[in-house]
Amino acid sequence: LNGTSTNDFIFLQLFWGLVAMTTSTSSTTTNDGIAPSADTLATPPNPFPKIVTLGSNQALQQQQIINSIIKLTTKSIPPNVLYLSNCPSTCNLSDTADYKLITSQFIDRNCRVKCHNIVFSSIQEDLEHLVRSWADVIVCNWKDGECDRIDMLRDAVLSKEIVLCGDARLMNEIFATANDTASTEGWSYTTAGTAIANSSHAQTMLAGHTKVIGIDDLAAHVMIGNHAMAISGQKDSSCHIMFLDESKVVTSTPLPTNWEDPIPVEELIEFHEPATGEHLEALEEYVDTDFVIADDVIPESTAEQVITNNDQNQDEVFPKIVAAGRMKALQMQPIVDKVIELSGSELPKLLYVGTASFDRTDKFNICTKRFRDMGCEIRRLDVSEEETVPSLEDMRSLVVVWAEVIMCSGGNTLHALIRWKDCGLDLLMKEAAMNGTVLCDGSAGAGCWFSSLHTDSLRPDNTKNMEHVINELDDEDLQDWDYAKISGLGFVPAMCVPHFDTTGTNGNARSDDAEKIMQEDPTTPAIGVDENAALVVVGNDAYAVSGDGEATCHVVVPDERNAGETFSAPLPTTWNEGVPMEELLDFATPATGEHLEALEDHVDTDFVIADDIQDIVNEANTEINSLVSGDDIAPTVPKIVAAGIGRALQLKPIVDKVIELSGVDLPKILYIGTASFDRSDKMLLNIKAFRDLGCEIRRLDVSEEETVPSPKEMRELVIDWAQVILCSGGNTLHALIRWKEIGLDLMIKEASLKGTVLCGGSAGAGCWFSSLHTDSLRPDNTKNREAVINELSEEELEDWDYAKISGLGFIDAMCVPHFDKSGTNGNARSDDAEKILLANPTTPAIGVDENAALVVVGNDAYAVSGDG
Repeated sequence: LNGTSTNDFIFLQLFWGLVAMTTSTSSTTTNDGIAPSADTLATPPNPFPKIVTLGSNQALQQQQIINSIIKLTTKSIPPNVLYLSNCPSTCNLSDTADYKLITSQFIDRNCRVKCHNIVFSSIQEDLEHLVRSWADVIVCNWKDGECDRIDMLRDAVLSKEIVLCGDARLMNEIFATANDTASTEGWSYTTAGTAIANSSHAQTMLAGHTKVIGIDDLAAHVMIGNHAMAISGQKDSSCHIMFLDESKVVTSTPLPTNWEDPIPVEELIEFHEPATGEHLEALEEYVDTDFVIADDVIPESTAEQVITNNDQNQDEVFPKIVAAGRMKALQMQPIVDKVIELSGSELPKLLYVGTASFDRTDKFNICTKRFRDMGCEIRRLDVSEEETVPSLEDMRSLVVVWAEVIMCSGGNTLHALIRWKDCGLDLLMKEAAMNGTVLCDGSAGAGCWFSSLHTDSLRPDNTKNMEHVINELDDEDLQDWDYAKISGLGFVPAMCVPHFDTTGTNGNARSDDAEKIMQEDPTTPAIGVDENAALVVVGNDAYAVSGDGEATCHVVVPDERNAGETFSAPLPTTWNEGVPMEELLDFATPATGEHLEALEDHVDTDFVIADDIQDIVNEANTEINSLVSGDDIAPTVPKIVAAGIGRALQLKPIVDKVIELSGVDLPKILYIGTASFDRSDKMLLNIKAFRDLGCEIRRLDVSEEETVPSPKEMRELVIDWAQVILCSGGNTLHALIRWKEIGLDLMIKEASLKGTVLCGGSAGAGCWFSSLHTDSLRPDNTKNREAVINELSEEELEDWDYAKISGLGFIDAMCVPHFDKSGTNGNARSDDAEKILLANPTTPAIGVDENAALVVVGNDAYAVSGDG
């Protein structure tokens, strides 16, 4: 069979009489149409019998099988093992070759092993004691008809936590019915399940629509209650569902051996049967179907959302989506944590929708494992087949009313979308999303939430009975398929590319094929999701989460300048909050501005506008002194907190100085992110401490020409409203050029004269000085730096020099931020700054360590350490 020796297979009667004793239902939904909870579906309602049927005694030499047997035991660790066999009265069982073969692996694991010779009737009472009171595992190995205590063994296994092991012949003997045949609901299994000499014998066994399980020599069939699974001892060993096809030819389907949990026996026996549904016969005809129902759910950005901190109650924000690269990513703690966090509950009620995987219980077990382990209440909704679909009212009570998390499996996305559209589940999920229900999962369960997705739905084995298809087709047939771009439900306005870092069975890399599709149809940006990563969407914001610390998401956008080309950039996984979706989708696109094409041409530009500020202040103080008596009034402007890095503005001693200089407990803060190209992730990093305090925060975006407000609006923000101006780190030269072009530099000077605090780290520190030591010419110091890093070699990324440029002139010195660090060019900031000073010794320098700040008040200055 299957091109191997028929002696590799032993045929097992599946004990339907036994199954009938351990379960009262074979349906995956209850009578009222509502799916039962996970403890009904994922584990047997009755934990016993526990039966391990071996392909041969050699299987007990395989570590995976021994480990599985031990894992089934619950009373003693390591378990007590009872070996039952028969031999002449002159024989010592423990000296036999079979005993040593069968028990050696248990002994190596420190199990206590006892043997019992069943032919000695005088010690049958001792046998009953061993079975009922001592044994955790019983291994049977006797000849046919040699044991007269089968009833006692059967009763013990059915009522106690005992694992019973033996080959198919003995299991059939122990659990055979009176007439040697058991049948349930039309299934018939003969007890002639001994080694089959030829396939004609198999045809005789399979006559009359009978199905049989074949067990390879080095495999085992595990049965727990009314659930079962296959265990492999060596590669390619498994169990096989044997059946007669329409031509009355014996055919088999191998069972997967990577399951961690068993599935219902009745589902296992039907494992080879294809899903129904006319659409599956010509799935490619549905590739152009429009499944979008949620494009109106996406909240639009408003000006207020763009320029204020605008904290919102997370419960009021929708949609909430965790879209992972594959199903197993939902077992990774960082991704699981995001689902829990978004649900707002420690143990959210989770609804599993397995349509894409054709409602297979093994896929249910994979997807829900971590949530079951946590103790979440889990229900499942099966709609892959027409006959399992509950009423619309029952579906609504599950999807809209009950669920806090909806988890949709991976698999065949196109099949799932067709079924959901047919039964109205798509609209119910939209309603649930608008109520704040979290939508999640991986692969198909990620792509379905997007406006479009890159899918392998047309892959020939992407079916319910994929193992059978793989077994039937040759490699050439299995590799002959193409990816497709199809519509999704429309919650996220992009094309999703799950499994972004893998290659399909057709030999084509997902990332390459997605770029090819975008080149042909450049209307939609794409988000690629690595297998061990997830895209988290909350309202209009999104960010990447890595499940393993390395995987991430990638933005792929068309190059508008060069037709047929694309930009691609990996998203950082260090963000704790999302950025606006439209900004994220623009992540890989370079900033505009002619000056960026030749930034070095602007190194000698004079940006100083505040070198006269002390003269202005002194003149004002002189006028005051002429009106009042007393000593000269010390100037109190400018007020500056210049830190070594942007993150230093999260350190309490430095934050406290900003608050102190502002003169109010909760100052109004204007964030200017020009140096970081107005990226929201940088804004969130810089303003975090102030937002946590409850300060009102607005942002002024002027990096791109189209985002610059009118001069009147800028003046109202910079001069009239702000009490603190916080400028980001990044490319100082770009920021100074933009400020000079639009007159923002002069407005900042006027605000400073009013007493507004000027602060920031890195570029947001150096800009206040008369000159600064900068890495503005670093090749990745750009808006889309991740894309640049992705494109350039290490040698190219390290080939750059520091430069000395002009600043705004509030402080008469050269600022050297990051003073205690080295750049990617390998040069220490402090060493390079000294080199520049030696070449041009006209200006003193002030180096600022990353976790420190220089505080300037009028003409006085001092250092503050953020970390001590």
